[in-house]
Amino acid sequence: MSCGALLLPSRGEAQTGAAGVIQGALRDGASGKPVAAKIRVTAADSGEAYMPASCIRSMPKRNDTDVRYFYARGEYEVAVPPGRYQIEVVRGICHEAGVVTLEVAAGARHRQDFDIAVLRDMRAAGWYSGNTHTHYNVDIEEAVDDRMRMVPPAEALDVSVISYLIRNRLPYASNRIPIGRLPEFSRDGTLMDMGEECRNNTARNSLGYGHCLFLNIPRLVEPVSTGMLSADGQAPDFPTMSMLCAEAKKLGGTAVWCHNGNGMETPIAVALGHVDALNIADGFPVGYDWYYHFLNCGLRLPVSTGTDWWEYDHNRVFARVEGEFTYESWLAGLRAGRTVISNGPLLDLRVEGKGPGAELRGVSRVKVQASALSRVRFERLEVLRDGEVIAQQTSADQREARVECEAAFSRSGWIAARVTGQTRTRTGFPVFAHTGPVYVKRPQPSPRQSDSARRILAQIDDSVGFIRKYYRFASQADQALALGQFARGREFYARLAATG
Repeated sequence: MSCGALLLPSRGEAQTGAAGVIQGALRDGASGKPVAAKIRVTAADSGEAYMPASCIRSMPKRNDTDVRYFYARGEYEVAVPPGRYQIEVVRGICHEAGVVTLEVAAGARHRQDFDIAVLRDMRAAGWYSGNTHTHYNVDIEEAVDDRMRMVPPAEALDVSVISYLIRNRLPYASNRIPIGRLPEFSRDGTLMDMGEECRNNTARNSLGYGHCLFLNIPRLVEPVSTGMLSADGQAPDFPTMSMLCAEAKKLGGTAVWCHNGNGMETPIAVALGHVDALNIADGFPVGYDWYYHFLNCGLRLPVSTGTDWWEYDHNRVFARVEGEFTYESWLAGLRAGRTVISNGPLLDLRVEGKGPGAELRGVSRVKVQASALSRVRFERLEVLRDGEVIAQQTSADQREARVECEAAFSRSGWIAARVTGQTRTRTGFPVFAHTGPVYVKRPQPSPRQSDSARRILAQIDDSVGFIRKYYRFASQADQALALGQFARGREFYARLAATG
């Protein structure tokens, strides 16, 4: 399917005069099969971007550094004024970007095909990509069905989860899609599921109890939003997120906490075993502080991510699948912690030959191998032990890096690799990547356990004070049940702080 060839610059103003046409095929570089991708056509002299009027576009700009693309499947076509143009074709993060420059004459057709080269074949090693967190923005131009069929395959996603949500009375177009698996939208190589984002806020940008995603659920877990985010903004702040997570898991769902672990109830839900994974970034700049505290407390918490809105960035969680790739086997890999997250760099980690999610028992010294390969620039690859950098390597040509080192363990702990630095993507977010941990199990707990537990306890105590003072409940019994969740979670961290 090609996009219409109407002449339209990205700012949306129609152009007049004789135009030339750029057209071509979009093919996978390994298989030669037609694929979907996103494309940016820009004038060399002015930087003006042109796109067909009828095409699906990437999300509206968030900042001055952001740029917009249009999506096409199999072939593309766009009319432009005579001149010199750069064409950029992008497909996910496991492929190289295709970039060419050509001269366009008035009234002439110019063909430029793209065989989009594979950077690293993650699927061949059992790694399949997913976006656990997407919504259809209310101000996007196209019909939701068209966007859902086009964008996930063009972004080379193996799994794409959309989230039903309620934020007062905002008319989210994707909310009309039925909850559950979506076979009618899963015909172009991406398995799609309609899940839910359950939410509670204390103010517009304050996450209250927190936000949590429910994947692979047969029905909505209600209430979808509590407190100020409810339909009328007047609902009680009850039930709590951990209660709703427990309900989702009873239904066979997978619960993933959002936004770097932010929210008053995150440590409670994690301690009570109601969270299957924690999303880093997904709409926020990347942050690891809470995640590292949970790991230092001995919690086996898989790392995940998503984009929040429709592809503002390339956030991906790769889960390693055992056996045949299905939605269920992918979720099993996610829950087992066989994960790597990234918005560009592709990471590999081996600790004594084992990958993310593995556990090593009784060892006192381990050999670590980590590598990163990326089509976007990055600065540094780091190896972490219990959240502290123990080895690092500056990237070669800002494209790849490799680290080999040894790590000693006198107590329990964990090893992971990450990409870090000041480089940002075109959407303005920091370039990042992080592996799930390899866990080292020894008789004594992590030396960082008591400090992390005390930090979490302080946050819990502050949260309980805030809830008592400001949160609304329909009855004293409901308040007692909510505070009981916090009391049970607090007991877990109090024991860790006392035995550290």
